Amino acid sequence: MRSRQAPRAWAPQRPALCRVGPEYWTNSAQWRVRARRAALAVAGGLLLYSGHPPLDAGFAGLVALVPLLLLARDVGREPRPLRGGLRWGFVAGVVFFGPLLWWIVRFGVVAWVLLVAIQTVTVGLFVGAVARFGERRGRAIFAVALWVALEAARSAWPLGGFGWGVLGYTQHAGGMLLPVARTLGVLGISAALATIAACLEEIGVRVARSLPGALRDAAVPADRVFTAARTPILTLLATLVAAVLLGGEPPPATGRTIDIASVQARDVQFTYAGGAPTISRLDPTRIKRVAEQVAVASLPLADDPPVVTVWPENSLDADYTDPRNTELRATVARTLELLDGGTLLVGGLLDGPRPGTLLHVMLQITPDGDDVDRYVKQRPVPFGEYVPFRRWLEWFPPLRQIPQDQLPGDQPGVFEVAGARIGTVICYENIYPTLAGRTVREGAEVLVVSTNNTSFSPSPMSRQHLAFSQLRAVETGRWILHAGLSGISGVVDPKGDITQRTEQFEQAIVRADLPLVTATTPALVLAGWVGWAATALVGLALAVRWRRANV
Repeated sequence: MRSRQAPRAWAPQRPALCRVGPEYWTNSAQWRVRARRAALAVAGGLLLYSGHPPLDAGFAGLVALVPLLLLARDVGREPRPLRGGLRWGFVAGVVFFGPLLWWIVRFGVVAWVLLVAIQTVTVGLFVGAVARFGERRGRAIFAVALWVALEAARSAWPLGGFGWGVLGYTQHAGGMLLPVARTLGVLGISAALATIAACLEEIGVRVARSLPGALRDAAVPADRVFTAARTPILTLLATLVAAVLLGGEPPPATGRTIDIASVQARDVQFTYAGGAPTISRLDPTRIKRVAEQVAVASLPLADDPPVVTVWPENSLDADYTDPRNTELRATVARTLELLDGGTLLVGGLLDGPRPGTLLHVMLQITPDGDDVDRYVKQRPVPFGEYVPFRRWLEWFPPLRQIPQDQLPGDQPGVFEVAGARIGTVICYENIYPTLAGRTVREGAEVLVVSTNNTSFSPSPMSRQHLAFSQLRAVETGRWILHAGLSGISGVVDPKGDITQRTEQFEQAIVRADLPLVTATTPALVLAGWVGWAATALVGLALAVRWRRANV
């Protein structure tokens, strides 16, 4: 006879979905780690982006590196921290540079993707290298030096570099850190911001690690929490004090001024419709209409002509010196007549010394119509104004939009007008502090930044570009006339304040008696060494670490 088993006590059964083992919890923990790192990467990228126009939240620059430093600390626990840091840093870089440089899409999605990818590499290297360095002594110094060194590197390489989005530009609107540029340039501000972020991150980590013990053990005094963070707190305070001491005052003006005006044309945006701007520049109808619009915008100056009138970049997109361009020369002649003895500084193009080449210039045209002096742009835009390695790349269809190469000049632009020395840089060159510095060292007493941002529609690009002029004004101690063909135009004083400003795509005139300055700032000597000093520190730290690892 079959024995009967004793009935088992009833127990609720877990559904199949709830029956989990160690593998489930391992995967769950991995997902939490990935989510945490993704959140830190996105937060870092968004803070870096937020510090620049259009959001222009300058305070974001103070803390933008904190999430990236926390990310590097987190990734540093992995067996291969460099690889993990590169991957997550690349995510942060895309979040930062993707929207910051979105206006490049006007030249094609491929151009935007390539530029964003190149810039993003530096953010990946930062997170990866700091993660690989680990929590060794000197981590904060290494991180600050590395960030500045990477910014210096991408501002100079490849193809001359592209310094858009440098951390120091987040302070262009003012604050206690902006005057640091007067001594150490924009990279000096980046160093100060990176130091502040490193201190804040270290303070947060030390307090977080001390707090649980203090709460658990009543015998542990609460002030031990703050004692643990004493060193980064004192470093933070020292950084703020140093920023004040490094700022100083702008160099004094000579007491002389120059009456100068910049003309901004109305609605030149339509001239670029239907294609890339580099194609439409070859259209004679477009060239004529732009010149006529700038001439019309100059008419209000007839009642009281200034000493100098600026027609910004690309006002004359055909060779003015060629006698065959009769209509263009007639338009300029009519403007010179109404200016009644004033001088024109005109942005335009000249035929190059060999077929298929151009010179991008600012011309000084005297009242009798003579071209007495010219400045040739020293840094043409790669893949925008010339094609590097054209022999091997000309097969690529988008590059057919650039049929002619603009050749670089090799001399700074300083014009002698009415006893004043007016320095000039052209558009893209404004992101290079060394060019503005060299122009001032050649004797420029005031600066003109001639731009044409029409190609980029009403995007934040023009606001970002004006921010560069604010830093160049502080670094050089010069007043700057930021002259835009379609805007934004404005006047920037040596403290970085904008005293006049127009909007985009409106007819307007910016005019001022700009004070002339001959004295120099420490930045003209020291700023160029900041990047090299940071690079040397990084190299020294890596050498010491390698030596200790092999002893």
